[in-house]
Amino acid sequence: MKTQALAKVLAAGLLFATACGGTQAADGGETPGQTHTTPSGNGDHVAGDDDDIDSPLQTPSDAADAGATAPASDALVTFVLKNSGSDTLFLNMDKGLQAVISGYSGKVPNAKQLLLFPTHCTASCDSPPEEICPTCEEPQRVKDIKAAENHQPVEPGATYEVPWDGIAFKDRRTKGKRKGGCNCYETLEPAPENYTIRACGLRKTQSAKTRSKYQCVEASLTLPTTEPVVVELDFGE
Repeated sequence: MKTQALAKVLAAGLLFATACGGTQAADGGETPGQTHTTPSGNGDHVAGDDDDIDSPLQTPSDAADAGATAPASDALVTFVLKNSGSDTLFLNMDKGLQAVISGYSGKVPNAKQLLLFPTHCTASCDSPPEEICPTCEEPQRVKDIKAAENHQPVEPGATYEVPWDGIAFKDRRTKGKRKGGCNCYETLEPAPENYTIRACGLRKTQSAKTRSKYQCVEASLTLPTTEPVVVELDFGE
């Protein structure tokens, strides 16, 4: 009888732990470049099928103009694109993340570009000759272009997170096996500098009286950094 009672207690405890705890990834980290969207809300948000319930909601920062705040992930730097406007913000991912987030040091027109992510349709300069010049076909007809659009929506009050591992990229011309050659990329450590980080998005409109608005915002980032930081880029009205 004592053995049966003990078995029932253990089974009930296991059932309670499973219901409350759930499962968790072994490493709990994020891959650099992997993005994560945090929905808007005041704490009453109900997790849906597309929500990452293991990731905590991002707390809005009070230092958007300063740039760096507390870390949001295991990445060295996490860019947090925040939509403080009243309309949905769209991030054009057709050409990858480099078309959305970029950096530079110095002042225009003498600024030096910082490539945070590889340029669209390029391969590593260490690739074999037959792979160093990839072919990226683009749709030509209007309906095909619309169908191929990759515009990431960020709802009002929500954020979109982009982790970065601190490795920069540099384009270099190469011959490869394509007539005329192509660009490939090399990786490098960013030079010690105070960088300006720039992110751009689109506010679409369906009204005939108003036009879609292309909006860019900036924040600062000092490299190198030994501690993980968050750079918040706030898209206001």
